[in-house]
Amino acid sequence: MTHFHEALAQLATERDSVKKRARFVALVTREMMKAGAGEPIIVGGEALEIYTQGSYTSGDIDLKASFLLCKILTNAGFYDRGSGNFYHPGLDIYVDWLGPNFDPGQEEVRERALTIRLGEDEHVRVISIEDLIVDRLNAAKHAQDSDSRMWAETLVDVARKAGIELDEAYLDRIARFEDVQDELALILPHKRDVP
Repeated sequence: MTHFHEALAQLATERDSVKKRARFVALVTREMMKAGAGEPIIVGGEALEIYTQGSYTSGDIDLKASFLLCKILTNAGFYDRGSGNFYHPGLDIYVDWLGPNFDPGQEEVRERALTIRLGEDEHVRVISIEDLIVDRLNAAKHAQDSDSRMWAETLVDVARKAGIELDEAYLDRIARFEDVQDELALILPHKRDVP
């Protein structure tokens, strides 16, 4: 049994699902780096759960990563449920592999991802708060998901309360690129008069 498999077996006893999923991604990150692959980036609902410290709960871990992730998951006992969805019953962890690349025009997303240290030799990478805000605004506008607008607003509030200065120039640029500047204006009152 490899160190990775031993660590996963120990992880099965963790009762705190947020810690379990974060540590799981850290272990996978280490395995991918050992193999010379890029680090996976947490996106979607799991990223929202991290930024809101559990106020939002996600049922799965959305990851942007190379195909090596799929091989690592399968070798670790995850069931491939098709379409990039994996499940491990012993860990009760669902992973949604969203492919290796971000959409055209989103090349900066990987560079801007935040690194969160979990321990001396463990870390995860999470999509930037600005990119996640625009992701939620995209869902609000293009999928008519009003809850997503509320979560984008919550992220702005989280940043303000945590003393995180949003990169508004970047936020404006990607909101325009994604055609959600009108949605951004709804959650940033000082932007309402900007064309």
